Amino acid sequence: MTKRILILSFLIFISLKSNGQSISDLSIKICDSIKSRQFKNSDTIALQQTEIYISFLSKYVQKQNNLKIENLNNDFNSINYKLTRELNKTCDNFKIKNSVILPLTNLIEIDSVFSTEQRKKINDLTKEIRTKNRMEILILSIDELNPNTDISEFAYNKLIDWNIGGVFQKSGTIIVFSKKLRKVAISTTEISMKYLTNKDCDKLIAEIMIPNFKNNNYYDGIYQSLIEIKSIIK
Repeated sequence: MTKRILILSFLIFISLKSNGQSISDLSIKICDSIKSRQFKNSDTIALQQTEIYISFLSKYVQKQNNLKIENLNNDFNSINYKLTRELNKTCDNFKIKNSVILPLTNLIEIDSVFSTEQRKKINDLTKEIRTKNRMEILILSIDELNPNTDISEFAYNKLIDWNIGGVFQKSGTIIVFSKKLRKVAISTTEISMKYLTNKDCDKLIAEIMIPNFKNNNYYDGIYQSLIEIKSIIK
């Protein structure tokens, strides 16, 4: 079922852009449909709601246009995240608590910060680290921390929810930052912490990220940190 969500939802962002449908409007329609259903088996409510979720999204796939291949992964993950978050905020009957992301995702911009060229460079470097250094790194630009209040807790939850680094020798790391909230955190698994320590993370934040972020140089703060991480975990 998860694979089916990924395949169908992978294209959905295009139709949302093309027909003017907002995340809020779509979430209302999905919620109304869920409320109108009588779910007989309480053990499979989430599965049944997933089918409803997919059904609504799939209707828009045929209206695709203006596809930009270079931003496809980022746009899909962002739209899917925002829609799941909106439903969790506004639909008490919705049982799917976490969005899914595409496999081997390197960058998700819920709050858009980077240019297309900058995204490419970040993606290329994280892919290189994943391939050569055997650690998966995800960069997440966020606009709010819902349902958490602390960015470190939020980052750790996303690290676990999305199973970042699950199949890699040096496991995974997530870097979460918010331009709007002026906050940043790095979270590592127990395995990746052996290669990228808490001390290393604190130093990256204090000496590279924060100085650049203060000057609105988010790309430099992230890219230079990735270069340093590559050096640390080699």
